[in-house]
Amino acid sequence: MSIFTPTNQIRLTNVAVVRMKRAWKRFEIACYKNKVVDLDEVLQTHSVFGNVSKGQVAKKEDLITAFGTDDQTEIFTYF
Repeated sequence: MSIFTPTNQIRLTNVAVVRMKRAWKRFEIACYKNKVVDLDEVLQTHSVFGNVSKGQVAKKEDLITAFGTDDQTEIFTYF
């Protein structure tokens, strides 16, 4: 009997999920804890999510409605 481990799943170990509500929508980003030196060191992935644990990336229309842009680097400054 062999144990199957999916290789296409990203494990969110030692990660803090930062949540924000804006324009009646919830957004999330996945960050490493205790990192404040550089944005690239803090972010685990350069994506804004609707739900991090399910891997659901936020819809472009929702980002534009809530933040006025779909530029994710600019949106990270709101968090």
